[in-house]
Amino acid sequence: MIQLIPVQQAILDVVSEHPGQFSRSGLAKMLVGARSWQDTSFPEYGRFTHHTRKAVTTDIDILVGQGHLALNGRNHLIPIAFPKNGL
Repeated sequence: MIQLIPVQQAILDVVSEHPGQFSRSGLAKMLVGARSWQDTSFPEYGRFTHHTRKAVTTDIDILVGQGHLALNGRNHLIPIAFPKNGL
């Protein structure tokens, strides 16, 4: 089992709930509550205002690099399925 920091767990949760909906930068904008993010209806919007977009994007890239997330053909984030004994 891997240890995730709260922002990484939130990233995985959002991508699992909304596969293919977010680009890397879009997800980072939403999580930090960027004013340029148009849809504030997500419950996670602004949850990590104390993080920078760059820091959240780095956490996203770590999860992609570790194989927990992938990019689809439109460069949007999708979850990677794991067996039941999983992470």
